[in-house]
Amino acid sequence: MTQKQKSLIDELIDSIPEKQKKIFEEIAYYFIELGYIPHKSKVKDFILIFKHSGNSKVISKMGIRKQKAFVSIRFFACKNIPEKYMDALRNDLDSRDGQYGGPLRSNTEKNKCGYCPVCTGGGIGYYYKYPDGKEILRCGAYPIEIPVINEADIKEMKEIILEQHDYFHSIA
Repeated sequence: MTQKQKSLIDELIDSIPEKQKKIFEEIAYYFIELGYIPHKSKVKDFILIFKHSGNSKVISKMGIRKQKAFVSIRFFACKNIPEKYMDALRNDLDSRDGQYGGPLRSNTEKNKCGYCPVCTGGGIGYYYKYPDGKEILRCGAYPIEIPVINEADIKEMKEIILEQHDYFHSIA
C-alpha cells in the first residue's frame, strides 16, 4: 500500500464517528488485503471507491454522505445472501423507484444502464422477489448501501466480499 492510499484510509477513518472507526478500518483494510485500491471520488462528500488493481472491478464505496458514514458493496454473485443484505437491496429498489432495475426480463432484453451483465444481456445482477410475487432484477453495476454495520457484522460482510471478489476473478 502506498503512502497516498494509507492517507486516504486514514482520512476516511478520521471522519467517521468514534463508535464506527474500528469497523470501517477493518473493512477498508480487508479490501486492501484483497488487492482493492482506494480512490477518492470527485464529489462534495468524502467517498472512497475501492477498485481492484488487477481487473479494475469496483467492489465498494465507503465514506461520509450527508454527514453519515456508509459502506456499500456489490454482492450480486453471492449464493446465500443474508437477510440484512436482501433488506438493503429491497430498500435500494424502493428508494430509487425502479432506477437501475425493473421487472424480471429475458436475457434478450436490455435493462437501463447498458454496462452491467444484467443490462447487456448476461443475466447477472441482483434478484429480488417481493412478498406479492413481483420479481425484480436490479443492475449489478452499482454497490448497495448496507445500513447499520456493527462489529458482529464484520465476519459475515467479509464472507460476502470474498465471494463477490472470487466471482470477479473468475470472469477476469
